[in-house]
Amino acid sequence: MPMLFPYDHYETLNEPFTIYYPASEEVLARQVTEKIDLAGKRLSNLLHIDLPDFEVLLVDMEDWPLVPHSESEEVDAPHPYMTDLTTPPTLVVPTELDPIFGDITPEKFAFMLYHELTVAYLEDDPRPWPEVTPLWADEWQFKFIALWLSQQLDGVQGVVNKDLHEQYSEAFEPEADGKTPVTVRGFDWYDDTTPEEYLTYELLLEQLASDLLARYDISLVQRFLNLYRTEQSELLSDQVTNMLVEAIGPQSEGWLEELVYF
Repeated sequence: MPMLFPYDHYETLNEPFTIYYPASEEVLARQVTEKIDLAGKRLSNLLHIDLPDFEVLLVDMEDWPLVPHSESEEVDAPHPYMTDLTTPPTLVVPTELDPIFGDITPEKFAFMLYHELTVAYLEDDPRPWPEVTPLWADEWQFKFIALWLSQQLDGVQGVVNKDLHEQYSEAFEPEADGKTPVTVRGFDWYDDTTPEEYLTYELLLEQLASDLLARYDISLVQRFLNLYRTEQSELLSDQVTNMLVEAIGPQSEGWLEELVYF
């Protein structure tokens, strides 16, 4: 039987949601609460959904091996993630992030929180998810909204992970076919996918979000969701691309195809 997380060793704050935190991390707990509260207000206005019901668990690294998580939730490289293994769901936040994520700036930490909060909001949307979709179909939405929040709330220009984009710059260099070695639409998750490979894909998604926000308004995500969140058993990548094109507007298909990483 797995050991239970030692909630009784943690302090709590209860507004506007419950956050558990180590006694030595009250300042960080209040910063996390403020970031989520501000982002939640923006998301509620954007998506017309109330703040979802969840708790936040700010974890001392000594207790990280005991965090609640499902088999599909990667915890080997500590980072914020939302789990529905608890009732209500829990946003699990480590007090230290894995070195794979590079220089941990306040903006990068907040961006990770915004991403998981966006997941919670879109999962709280009562409209149905398509049953089978390509990986990028859901994940571009999370990245797009999270980056918008970073630009709105933290004054970010372009991408958040500038150091990682520089470190993984080769991922953005096109090959003979005019596309990058890995593309947003071509990436898939396999049992032997490495953390570095998945991080590269995440950086491609962030670049897509940045390029979209540089040209178009955040409202395009609502138009996309109106097309996407309907009773559909299976969607192919081309179908999702067509939905994105329709959401963006005329002449966007050619522009998307010119993105070497897409």
